[in-house]
Amino acid sequence: MIEAVEVKRWHGTTDNRVFGWHTMSVTDALRLQDETFRCPECLGRIKLRQASAEKELAAHGTHYSKNPGCSLGDCFDGEKRAHIKPVN
Repeated sequence: MIEAVEVKRWHGTTDNRVFGWHTMSVTDALRLQDETFRCPECLGRIKLRQASAEKELAAHGTHYSKNPGCSLGDCFDGEKRAHIKPVN
């Protein structure tokens, strides 16, 4: 289950701000008005899922298209590889 994602945004100090990928929890990412998130491991596009009390699921992310080379996904084949369509 993917519990952290990357989102492209400004981060850093006032004197040293950088626009780039920043890792945050899915719970925090759900509060953003952003649509593009990527997996911190394989860099594939991620969709966010709200927590569900009735299904006892925490907020999490899932790959838009499965990547057997990502250990964070649900179809990992044992060999880590970048996504075939990484989000830059």
